Formats: sequence, structure tokens, C-alpha cells
Amino acid sequence: MSEKLSPGFVAQRFRLDGKVALITGGRGALAEAIAAGLADLGCDVALASRHEQECAEVAADIAARFGRKAIGLRCDIAREEDVEAAVAATVERLGRLDVLINNAGASWWGLPEEIPLSGWRKVVDVNLTGTFLACRHAARHMIGRGGGAMINIASVGAFLSYTPDAGQVVPYTTTKAAMVHLTSDLAAQWAQHGIRVNAVAPGSVETGMTETLDDGIQQKLLDGILLHRFAKPSEIVPTVALLASEAGSFITGQTFLVDGGQSIA
Repeated sequence: MSEKLSPGFVAQRFRLDGKVALITGGRGALAEAIAAGLADLGCDVALASRHEQECAEVAADIAARFGRKAIGLRCDIAREEDVEAAVAATVERLGRLDVLINNAGASWWGLPEEIPLSGWRKVVDVNLTGTFLACRHAARHMIGRGGGAMINIASVGAFLSYTPDAGQVVPYTTTKAAMVHLTSDLAAQWAQHGIRVNAVAPGSVETGMTETLDDGIQQKLLDGILLHRFAKPSEIVPTVALLASEAGSFITGQTFLVDGGQSIA
């Protein structure tokens, strides 16, 4: 028997009214764009990072523009006690937790034979261990509520390997690749609890880490993108919204490349 679909049914499935999202790595252009996009769909948001004041300022702006509750929290994603506290504070101050966005990220530039162990560990602690910790503590809440959605912000770098003249970011690309597999593993573990776990792998975005690269490397990146430009942060948001909402209710364990063709150029 076919479903009886009413006008507006697609748009309604993207709505997040009454939902609450926690966004780690909560400062910066991508975090702000994601928070704005979710708030625009009716979601209350918590932004968490080591820079609580900056998160609070972004949250105040989001609340003013979109009329949703928004808060800033302090959280060093590599410290389990901070992650646990951020999840608890989100639930206490906003009433629940339905969506987790793992946006915290770190990188270390250098030839692999010269990278100090401390640099390697920093990137692993933030990108991989931090993602796991946030997922674990969010899951403990979501399991009790009957489900939720988790979106891990990976990278096109998870699918690419760079020569030294194009990128010396082995810790970054390695941990982002591990994040992709962690995503599918957690999806398999938690599907029984109604928790969907997916990842979004942006290509080079025109803000953030891309801005720190010298002009020559930025040009090499552009030459490897089919659309021949960097993404705007707002262009990553619709895929995050899909995975956070009921529009993505039958999607789990997947990684979505939003890269302008960078992974196939």
C-alpha cells in the first residue's frame, strides 16, 4: 500500500522544531554556519569549544537572528571530563539532546619523518579520540531517550593522499580516515537504539584551515577541484541538516562527500 503524501511533506521532514543540537568545535565559520542552519530549522543549539566566550558570542548572535535558544560552553574535546560536562550542560540548560555535530578538529603540518610524537598525539586526541568521547557520552543520553542523530565532520582528506608539495598533513588525513570508519562502526553498534551515525566530508572550504595555507598550495588545491573554487561554509550545511533531521531517517553509517569533485579530479 503506497504512502499518502501531502503537500509540503518534504520540507516538513527537514524541520527540527523542539530538537536540541550540540556542536563541538563551536567557534569558526563552519560551526557558525551549521548552528545558523539548524536554528533556522527550529533547533536550539549549544556550541562548545575551549574558547567559551567566543562560543557564547556566536550563540547570542544565533539566538537574536533566529529566535532559538543558543548557548556557549567550554569544552576541550580531548578531555573526557569536559566532554561529559558539555553533554550534561546541554541537557540541563536546553532540556534534551537530539543531535550531535562533531566539528572539532586539529592538524599538524610537517614531513612524517619530522613530526614530533606530541604533534601526532594532539591530532589523534582531538580528531579521533575526541570524536569517540563525544559520541559515547551523547549516546548514553540518546539511548535513554530512544534515539538521536550524530554527524561527524570528516574531510575529503580522508580519501586523498598528498605529495609533500601539496600537503604535509599525515596526522590529519589519517585521523579523518579513521573517523570515517568509526562512523560506520558506531552506526552498526547503535542502530538498535535508534541512533543514526553519519559523516560529512567537506572539501576545501574558503575559511578555516584552508586560509592558513600559502598561496601556492591553495592554488594546487583549486587545480584539483572540478568546480575550481573552494566551498562556502553555508554549502556544507544542507547535508548536515539532511542527516540531522527526519529527512535522513533511513540513512546511517554513511559518509557524504561535499567537495566540488575534489575527490575524483
